[in-house]
Parts: sequence; C-alpha cells; structure tokens
Amino acid sequence: MKRKTLISFIFASLMPGGIVYAQDAPRVASDLSWQPLVSTLLYGSIGIVLAVAGYFVFDRMIGLDLRRELVEDQNVALGIMLAGVFIGIAIVVGAVMLS
Repeated sequence: MKRKTLISFIFASLMPGGIVYAQDAPRVASDLSWQPLVSTLLYGSIGIVLAVAGYFVFDRMIGLDLRRELVEDQNVALGIMLAGVFIGIAIVVGAVMLS
C-alpha cells in the first residue's frame, strides 16, 4: 500500500500543475531591511540581561551559594530546579517583551 501511495505522489508531483517554477517563487530578498535585525538583536540582548538579573534576584532570595552547590558539590537536583527557574524567567521576560 505504501508503494502505491509513493508512486501516485511521484506522478502527481510531475504533472505540470504540481511543479513550482522559479519565476513564480515570491521574492523576499527585496523586503529585507536593517530595522528588524537591529530590533531583534536589541530585544535579545535585553532579554538575556533580564534573565541574568532574574538569576541574581533568585540567588539572593533563596539564600544559598548556588555556585558552590552546583560546581563544588555537584548538586544535580538544584541544577534541574535552576533550569526550571531560568525557563520560567525566560517565559515572563518573553511575555513582557511581546506586550
């Protein structure tokens, strides 16, 4: 059954109506400008700075030495919890930046 479907797909794509020609393709290169690139880099940088600031706020609130716990003691559970905190902070920062 799969072979029959593959053969019918190949024949359908070879039909003149199923072929997309290069001259019919939309041109998006002329729509590019520098403003979206700059705003993407700016908002990305702001998001990274806010995520790092959120880490430091979380570090102060929790009252632990996170670096010692993660690097020296190799506390995997704290690392997983911290990953969840980073994801949560990223979701909040992303939502604020979109609004």
